[in-house]
Order: sequence, then C-alpha cells, then structure tokens
Amino acid sequence: MLDFNRANLSAASISVAINDLIEAAEQPEENSRHYLGASAVGSECLRRIQYDWMCDPVHPSRTRDIFRRGHLFEALTREHFIHAGFQFAPDDRLGFRAVDGLFRGHADGILVSGPTLPGVGYPCIWEHKALGDKGWRALERDGLEKVYPGYAAQVWLYQAYLDVTEHPAIFTAVNCNTMERLHTLQPFNAERAQAWSDRAVAVIKATIVGELLPRAYDDPKDWRCRLCSHKDRCWRVDG
Repeated sequence: MLDFNRANLSAASISVAINDLIEAAEQPEENSRHYLGASAVGSECLRRIQYDWMCDPVHPSRTRDIFRRGHLFEALTREHFIHAGFQFAPDDRLGFRAVDGLFRGHADGILVSGPTLPGVGYPCIWEHKALGDKGWRALERDGLEKVYPGYAAQVWLYQAYLDVTEHPAIFTAVNCNTMERLHTLQPFNAERAQAWSDRAVAVIKATIVGELLPRAYDDPKDWRCRLCSHKDRCWRVDG
C-alpha cells in the first residue's frame, strides 16, 4: 500500500548524516578582525558588538554560507552596474581607519561616475546587501533606517569617514528568493553619523579597560539571543 503521508525529507537519516559530516569538516573560524568594524556598530546589543570584536565567532556551516552568498550576490550586482555604465573607485579608496586603527570600515563601493539618474550624484557610496524575502519586502515597504538601522549606520559612517557626503549613497538590496533588486537613496545625516561614531568610541574605551557592556535583552530565550552566535558565551558570564 502506498504511503501518502508527507515525509520530512530533511530529517531523513541520509540528509542528517551528510550534513553532520559537512559540519564536522568545517575549519574553526578565526577572529581575523583585531578591530571594531563599522558593520558591527549598528547592533542594538552593545555586548554583541564587543563579542563580535573580541571573540572567535561560532557559526554553523549554513550561516557561513549565508555570508558567502552575500559576497557572491554583491559581485554579481557589481557586474550588472558596470555593464549599465557605472564606474567604481579602486579598492584602496574604500577603507578607513580611526581611533589608532581600532575602528575600521570598508565600503562595498564608491561610484565615481555613471548614468544620469534622478537624485543621484557622483561620487557616492554604494552599499549592497543580500536579504531573504521577508526582510526585502519589509525594506521595500518601510525603508532602510526603520527596518535595518545597523545598515543605515554603516552607510552614514562610510559617508563620513570616507568623505563622500555631498551626494546620497545608493543602497542596493537583492532578494535572494526572487533575485529582484531594490535601489534606494540614503542622504548623509551628519548627526546620526556622529552618534554612531561616538557609540563606536564608547565601545572601544569600555573594551580596552575590560568593562563588559550590558545586553540589549534580559532573557536568553529571546529570539534575538537565540540567534546570536555568542549566546552561550554571553549568558555563561553572569546568567
């Protein structure tokens, strides 16, 4: 007799076994950043910012692949931009260092020329993210600062520290499910850039003297804590 019950194939022994082998074969991640990165400052949790800087990350292979996917999609979108007539600044123009090298950032791109478009001027910062369908739709509906304040902070910091403030940044998001691309303009906001810069300095100063900053959430079962790669380390300290 045929079994018409729906099977959960991801739980099948062969799938679990191969995934376990892949996980076991992954090399340990190294904390290659001996500095606080601009991409980390926008996290709501100050302690996570510290741990992202100080500690070796612990990510399953699936999460690492999501990071790699972002780089792949960024490279693909960059090719599309070049074919459409945009010109990028050389890579050595994209990085900054501050606070004796303890605070650094590297923009995805600076567009130095391109087609004439409404609201666009050159040079301008270009930042790219690859998002799931839910996040992409939320961004399309509500805008960058509301949905992804950390990404907005990243853009403002790049604009300020790379001195590309005259023209709005172009923020590009690709929907990983549909490959739709959304492009928004993000004008420079000096007040917000200063606030995020001050936050980075405060984190650096606290970390140097060994002060562990507070968590943003007070329950290890909070979904944001459960998704954090530092959860076990963080709640082991005083939880």
